[in-house]
Amino acid sequence: MTESGYENPVAARTYDLENSGRSDFEFYLDLAGELSQDSAGDFAVLDIGCGTGALGVDLAEAGYRVTGVDPAQAMLDVARNRPGGDRVTWIHGYAGDVGEGIADLAIMTGHVAQYFITDQAWAEVLRNAYHALRPGGRLAFESRNVGARAWERWVPEHSLRTVPHPDGGDFTTWHELVDVDEDATGAVIETHRSVTEYAGSSRTSPDETLIFRPLARLKSTVEAAGFSIERSYGDWTRGPITAGSVENILISQRS
Repeated sequence: MTESGYENPVAARTYDLENSGRSDFEFYLDLAGELSQDSAGDFAVLDIGCGTGALGVDLAEAGYRVTGVDPAQAMLDVARNRPGGDRVTWIHGYAGDVGEGIADLAIMTGHVAQYFITDQAWAEVLRNAYHALRPGGRLAFESRNVGARAWERWVPEHSLRTVPHPDGGDFTTWHELVDVDEDATGAVIETHRSVTEYAGSSRTSPDETLIFRPLARLKSTVEAAGFSIERSYGDWTRGPITAGSVENILISQRS
């Protein structure tokens, strides 16, 4: 998994403000509600790459037993201290650190799946998710559709935003595209950075690299990890996947 600027406490404090209004939250909350109807006991959710814990807390407040795991300590500090944060078990680490058979549903939201650049790293997180799930448990995640070419909008003229700062006033942030490359399988690997200006100072994040895997490659790797793909969607309203869909959303079941 690539390193990012999220180990920086300053970036962690403003993450939720920069990523507000996420429609994926409603999708995953509804999914947990559907799947938990068939559960005989407590329904447990594992949030892999939980970040600042906003969705994890929402899930806990909906009545689920939630474990959130993330390698960025600064993000977990925000998660633990947010209202309702004491209702979630937070783990500093990776999916392989949570134990086996602890969850009925494992999720990777916020396009966490795109941070696992190498095939080895991606196979490892899928394998760890498999072992963290109970038999019959589900894995749900999204990855941006390579056909939508989202990286083309990660330039200042399309990404510039002004957002209220937690210390008062506003801060301005934008993305800068650094590099785009395509591998032999049709996956696109792009690198970008973020620039933030606040109170007369400027901060540039470390370069961040994401991979856009084609749908066929996503499906084959999920199946190779022992999952059966149950459903797939192209957006958060559960529309079908098309060539121009914004998302590839997969819901798969562990054997």
